[in-house]
Parts: sequence; structure tokens; C-alpha cells
Amino acid sequence: MLKIIFLFLWFLGSAFAVNPFYQLSLKNNIIDMNYIDNRLFVATDFGEVVEINFDSKFQNISQKTLIELPHISNFFGDSYPPKVFSVDFFDQRFLIDSEGSDGKKNLFIFEEKLEKLPLVLNVKKAAFVDKDRIFLGLMSNEIVLYDLKDKKVIYQKQLSEATFSDFILSKDRTKFLVSCESGILYYGEVLSGEVLEELSGINKDNVYEAKMASTSNGLVVITAGQDRKAGVYLKNSQSYAKEAEFLVYSVGLSASGEFGAYMKNEMSDIVIFKISSKEEVAILQGHNSLLNSIIFVDDKRIISAEDEKNILFWKLP
Repeated sequence: MLKIIFLFLWFLGSAFAVNPFYQLSLKNNIIDMNYIDNRLFVATDFGEVVEINFDSKFQNISQKTLIELPHISNFFGDSYPPKVFSVDFFDQRFLIDSEGSDGKKNLFIFEEKLEKLPLVLNVKKAAFVDKDRIFLGLMSNEIVLYDLKDKKVIYQKQLSEATFSDFILSKDRTKFLVSCESGILYYGEVLSGEVLEELSGINKDNVYEAKMASTSNGLVVITAGQDRKAGVYLKNSQSYAKEAEFLVYSVGLSASGEFGAYMKNEMSDIVIFKISSKEEVAILQGHNSLLNSIIFVDDKRIISAEDEKNILFWKLP
């Protein structure tokens, strides 16, 4: 009898497995995914920006190619579609960071037509700050604020000697959070480039990406670590780590800051947990390749993508 009671209590405290509500397969491999103003944009390895459309119930899911970049060439003169590393959307314009010819990078603005920006920088990721300025993360772990109107660099600052991994901007695009090879995160002001705080102590190796949310209790940050840890930094309480069974390539954070997500193992299962209590509430199972994106549409709806062609849609009870 005691054994039955113990198993029942253990089951109540355990995360339950969730299968995908829907799986969408694209024509080409996915590199990045960005959810902006209730619109989902996907960057592929075939020079495309694809929009994924869906309703509030994850019904009527469809895909549409919005942009196709011109082919590039390698050192041998071979022509091929470029990889699109990141895509952002603001004020009806797209900002696209892509592979360029002969190992270089290209930055494009797309509104009614494609405009190549006159920048010769090794850009890993780009985002709009407002209609006239963009924020860039360079492979050298430098951050750049660039004026589109005057076509000039406002600032270019080195954060550290470690290799750059990723950045994310706050919802209002006024703050940045940069992750890098050292495991240290840099949180700062976008317009000045000033670092307000360094977050460290959880990850001892490369942080592939980080997500942040502003809540009534302060800033919440979650990290994806090469050292098999998903780190959680909390402004007004104790930070902690969630241990994984494999390299944590991707993490997610709900806009409310209530729920976090991280890649648990080599099968790319995704653990959903409560940030405040650390309680694991669900394990999302269904991916076949390594994750590159986890996006919370809200606290109950999640979208994730892998390095191949599949995008999975999830619903929590």
C-alpha cells in the first residue's frame, strides 16, 4: 500500500510527456526562427525568409516564402543560395544577415525591394533598434550600433576577447543581452553600448544563446550552456542551474517570465519548467534533429525548430 502511495505522489510531482500538436516540414533546412508582433519568420540555408501563418488554436498552419536572396559564389566560382543567419522585422521592413561571396557576410534591408548595406563586418546577428538604427553582434565579440539614415557606425565596442555566441534585445529594444564563449553574459543599454551588468557563475563554457524577460520581480534570464546546464539568473532571488544530459543548444522563456524551456538530451526532448519553483511540468518529445529554436507564443503554446526542416507546434494542457 505504501508503495502505491509513493508511486502516486511521485507521478504527481513528475513532468508529463507531450507529443507535438502539429509538425510542419519546410523545403529547406532551418537556421533561425524569430517571433515578432505575432508573426513567425524562418531563416533557411537556401537564401530564404519564410513566414509561417497560424491561428490562435494552431489551426490553418501554412508557409509562404517572402524573400529569396540572390545567389553567391565561393572561391572556386561556384554559385549557390546563401545561408540566412538571422532575420528581424520592424516597421514593415526586414533586416537580414546572410552568407556572402568568398566567405564574407551580407546585410540586407527589404521593404519593397532588397537593399544591400555598405558594411564590411563579420556580422553574426543583426536586429532593428528603431526605423533608423540597427544593432549588430560581430564574431569578434564586438557590438555595433549603426545608423541606417546617415550610413555610419555610431559605436563599435569590444565586450571581451571571448568568441561571440548570440544576443537578444529586450521587447522594447532598449536593452541587449550578449552571450559568448566564456559563459559570461553582458546586459546593457542599446543606445550607448554601456554594459550595466555582467552575469556569471553558472555556465563555465560557451553559452550558445540566452533569453530574457522583464517581470514585476525584475529581470529573468535563461541560458543554453555547452557545459550541459541551463542557467537561470533572477534579479531579486537565488540564481540556479538545470542539469541536462547533453549540450544545451537552445532555451526558451515565456514573455511572463513564468516558464522556461531547455533542450534536455541528444533526442532534443524539451523540458518545460516553472522558473520560480524549478518544477518540471512537461517534456516535449518529437524532434529528430538538434534544436535551434524554442519560442513561447504564450504560457501554453510553444513552437520549436530543429537544424533540419521540421517545425513543431506544442500545446500544454
